[in-house]
Amino acid sequence: MDEAEPSRDDETILAAETPQATAPECIPVSLKGFDTEEHARAFGNLVADYTRALSRYIDLAALDGITIAFDYNQALLDIDHGYETSRKLTPSEGIALGVAMTPAVMRAGVVKSHMLFHAGVLLPLEDENSEDYQQAIHTLAHECAHVEVTERIDRAFPGTILQKKYSDHRTALRWDVIRACWDEYAVTRICAQFGKQATEGYEETFIASLQQTRDRANELIKAFRLHGNVGQIAAEVYGTYGELMKFASCHLGNMAGLGLTLDDLPRTKEAIAGHWFEPHFERLNEACQALFEKYGKWNDATLFEAIGDLVEDVLADGGVFVSPMEDGQFYMNIPYRPETMP
Repeated sequence: MDEAEPSRDDETILAAETPQATAPECIPVSLKGFDTEEHARAFGNLVADYTRALSRYIDLAALDGITIAFDYNQALLDIDHGYETSRKLTPSEGIALGVAMTPAVMRAGVVKSHMLFHAGVLLPLEDENSEDYQQAIHTLAHECAHVEVTERIDRAFPGTILQKKYSDHRTALRWDVIRACWDEYAVTRICAQFGKQATEGYEETFIASLQQTRDRANELIKAFRLHGNVGQIAAEVYGTYGELMKFASCHLGNMAGLGLTLDDLPRTKEAIAGHWFEPHFERLNEACQALFEKYGKWNDATLFEAIGDLVEDVLADGGVFVSPMEDGQFYMNIPYRPETMP
């Protein structure tokens, strides 16, 4: 029997069920270091097509453009921020090596996001049979999710991203950790279902950080005993423990996006059981979940501050006690402990 042609009403229902693309109609794509102009043009069109398809499920209305370069380091240095800044973007190093980034930029007074990629991580898109094809899809989706998450923060708290100046060093350090944890939790949760599942990578990174962070922080404190620069050690310990929290947030967001629990991840469950970070891991999960439940509908920053409070509890667990002072400054007490003596 021949199948009946869909009626006009059927077509209307199908159209309504298909999400509309949210990316700009014309997505600017800059290609750097490709072998030929023809290859660059064709690949740019391909990536734009994939990005537009993803924009049916991830909001890319605030996408500024895409840069794909073989010299990724130089591409980061060359980006047009759209405002005066001495900040130089560099790939992340250490436990996790950076191959893609989506910084906020300013365009005609409006906050946008620009996606940058090392060309090598997206080239598998040219061949659907490539073993790295699904990984390339996931990487692209991850950066697309950063565009949406940044836009939601900008919409909820206008005049904050790229514009707000914090009145004191402690607040700035807290918010560096807050934004890193929230952004990665939300992004990994949103993109979890696209392309290759990234659970194994997030798990390995988190466990490695779990094993190394306390020793790294102790070494920094040992150095502080000699140089005595409070501003330096503050930035270092917030950054070090904040990185562990960021990697935990990536893992937790991906777990939530895939509906996984610790019972599904015996390596993580074993690594965290009885570890000094275990209660903080649980609190971080609760804080991020609470933020996601109100995604894009936050009335104030109270829920975000829970992550800021948590990082200072993590610092205290590591022997660094931070106390705010009335004049906006803060006091750091780092008692002598054998493991932090030079």
